[in-house]
Amino acid sequence: MKKILLGVGLLLSVSVGTGTAAPINDLGRGESAVGILTDTIYVEHKIGKDLTIGYQNVDRKHGSDMDDFYAQYQLPSSSVRAILGHRDLGSGSTYIGLSVSEGLAPRVDGYASIIGSDDFVEYQVGAKYELTKEVDLNLNYRNFRPDHYRNESRLEVGASYKF
Repeated sequence: MKKILLGVGLLLSVSVGTGTAAPINDLGRGESAVGILTDTIYVEHKIGKDLTIGYQNVDRKHGSDMDDFYAQYQLPSSSVRAILGHRDLGSGSTYIGLSVSEGLAPRVDGYASIIGSDDFVEYQVGAKYELTKEVDLNLNYRNFRPDHYRNESRLEVGASYKF
């Protein structure tokens, strides 16, 4: 499975693009996470066995901030999640996507995601390290390709707190 995840990550990093800027968190039912990355803040809450909802704000250096409201549905017996979200209420667009996460080593998980709409494609490949049961450290590469603005690629670092 680790080889599959690595292959998916490499494929996504050289192809069209992947996911939301927030890392892929593994939350228990009723658990929440808040986090900060280089230019992103987010909050998520798992409201059912397989459903997580969230909000994130990305501070774009070459344009307006991006606000996302999203849901992730964990597919049965799988490390794959379906993503449905909306970016920039009022004038934005609805997007769909997929994410995958898998253990790479003790306390280290890798993840990759891709989302897209008729206005953009975005991808992300990263890893998180479980510092404590409640705190993860995150490192990821994110590429955002909007149809009508500058493409953005960046390496991000951050932390998540689960409660």
